[in-house]
Amino acid sequence: MESSKSSGRGGAREGSGRKPKETSDAMRPVTIKMSDVQRAKLAKLGGAPWVRERIDKAKEPKE
Repeated sequence: MESSKSSGRGGAREGSGRKPKETSDAMRPVTIKMSDVQRAKLAKLGGAPWVRERIDKAKEPKE
């Protein structure tokens, strides 16, 4: 029983999709390799927010 009338569902729509996280700077994905043990520890430490916090607190290396 297919209808020729569109149901109005599906397809690309304005405003659809995941909304960006509200931050002052644009976020870009970064990939790193680590062992399963390291990945589990990272999850316990707080994941990506923990890493970003550590990077923000770290001193810039001297050139």
